[in-house]
Amino acid sequence: MTTDIKNKTNPIKQKPENVVDYEHKVLEVKHLKKYFFVGKGKNALVVPAVDDISFDVYKREVFGLVGESGCGKTTAARTIIKLYNPTEGTVDLNGIRIGAGYLNFKKELKTVKKETAEKILSLNEEKLYILNLKKQLKKDLMILEAEIEKLKKQKQEEITQAKAVIFSEKDARYKLHNQHVLAVDNVNYNLKLKVGAIKKLTQNAVLVEYNNEYKKTKLTYERKRDGLKESLALEKEEINQRLNKLRDEYAALFSELKEKYTPLIKEAQTRVLPKKEAKAQIKVLKDQAAKEIKVIKEQYKKDKEKIPKANLEEIKKQVAQIEAKYNQLIKEKNDKIAELKAQTAEKIKTAPKANLSEEEKQKLKEKTKALKQERKQKLGEIKAKIAEAKAINKSKDAWLASQKMQMIFQDPISSLNPRMTVREIIGEGLIIRKTFSAEEINQRVAEALKLVGLSPDYGTRYPHEFSGGQRQRIGVARALIMEPDFIIADEPISALDVSIRAQVINLLTDLKEKLGLTILFIAHDLSVVRFFCDRIAVMYYGKIVEMAPSEELFANPMHPYTISLLSAIPQPDPDYEKGRKRIHYNPAQHDYLIDKPSLREIAPGHFVYANDKEFEIMKKKYEEKNGAIKEDKE
Repeated sequence: MTTDIKNKTNPIKQKPENVVDYEHKVLEVKHLKKYFFVGKGKNALVVPAVDDISFDVYKREVFGLVGESGCGKTTAARTIIKLYNPTEGTVDLNGIRIGAGYLNFKKELKTVKKETAEKILSLNEEKLYILNLKKQLKKDLMILEAEIEKLKKQKQEEITQAKAVIFSEKDARYKLHNQHVLAVDNVNYNLKLKVGAIKKLTQNAVLVEYNNEYKKTKLTYERKRDGLKESLALEKEEINQRLNKLRDEYAALFSELKEKYTPLIKEAQTRVLPKKEAKAQIKVLKDQAAKEIKVIKEQYKKDKEKIPKANLEEIKKQVAQIEAKYNQLIKEKNDKIAELKAQTAEKIKTAPKANLSEEEKQKLKEKTKALKQERKQKLGEIKAKIAEAKAINKSKDAWLASQKMQMIFQDPISSLNPRMTVREIIGEGLIIRKTFSAEEINQRVAEALKLVGLSPDYGTRYPHEFSGGQRQRIGVARALIMEPDFIIADEPISALDVSIRAQVINLLTDLKEKLGLTILFIAHDLSVVRFFCDRIAVMYYGKIVEMAPSEELFANPMHPYTISLLSAIPQPDPDYEKGRKRIHYNPAQHDYLIDKPSLREIAPGHFVYANDKEFEIMKKKYEEKNGAIKEDKE
């Protein structure tokens, strides 16, 4: 939407066009990073919440950002809307840069200093020779240390596999013991119920009822009597008269109770089970229970013997062999490290000495001076870029441009001020801008409420008077009233019931068609965004691992994490659900030590995060699948 907010007479304008305009970029995110730094010095911890993501959002497009909790979706959104400053990368809105990070420039400062130092060293053959030796050693050590870590992991996995028989035996024994305890408890519980029922038969139920009624009546009488005795408003003579009257009244009540229950008690007494007979019945029940428990215990012993026992000696032998094998391999790697260090130290020790003439020394000084001058110039340029990035984050132009962005928050309760009315909440942005009169603001608030399916009369109410779905509609109205070019919907349905989620999604769909909105829609459920978003990006641990048009992503998921998310979507088909298998994603399956991954285009508009080896496998799989589909259609 490009409506001018200064046009005070117009309500929220409706845009009939709802086709995505791929010629017009509304949002452009390039190499965005947002790191959180915890602690200082050696104990400092860097948390890469968003780690080098790039994407564009086009006019009237709904772009979905999907991933599990903690993957960095919300952090990315908050960085885009300037609640956080970027660590690296840039954010452009309608061609205006509204956010820029500069950590990469700080790294560049260090790189320039390091490179200059190396160039200066390279002028001296002796020092250059030593530097190259140290560089090569560092590279070799890094590879060997990584191989040692890999061997340690493999060793632990093989030991765990060898001990699996022990764990299996323990698990079987534990389950069997639980079943045995449960069976015995059931017998004892049933015995307790039956004994309790017999004991009740030995009591006269009517007599028990009479005693309870008598106690209640007596308690009421005593409370009234004590109340009269302690009364300060009555004379003593009056108190005595009332006490006598109360005594006579309750004496009659007690007499009535006795007359009523005496024949009933006598009649019920004939049905009371004699205690001797009750004891005999209880003894029979206890004997039966004891026999049942004996059978259960005997069966437990038999089942216990059937459990295959682990051969501990054999397992110890296997573990010892595994440890010996891997310890030897690790020792060889460590010996290689020690050998490389010794060889490098010897080479440094015997390095040829440089014998420079006075003229050569003078030339060396001049070249060194030139390199330092070049370093100074480069550092100045980089520092200027850092200053520019800082200025962008604080600039008035960026601030004004960012006003064309609005956010719908995840929690419809905490995102609304409980002390403000709905009219104040929705109109707050217009009040801050000071471009509208109170009457115009009220008119626009009423229009916004109608647009989201709420009555304008609700403007005088407070947030606590609404349901979760209604509160989220208020949040949507608050965003729409500012007539933004771009809306970030940060999991707007995750805190709502399933039926209410559908209402909010339908509302956003209607608004998208009516107003031609451009939306960044964040969710953790792929099934939610499938029919609402034009394109979807899947995030994992701060990175985009796959990005494609909605139907393409569901038809051809390539990254293992995307496949895992799709396997978790439940289907409204009981037969399918019985056989549905959840595919678990294991990041350890990737080997990115040397062959580094990047976001690559596997098909037009379909990008996947993979290294060279993985990409070739995915490409082949994609072509085979889509080739087969094409043949079937023909």
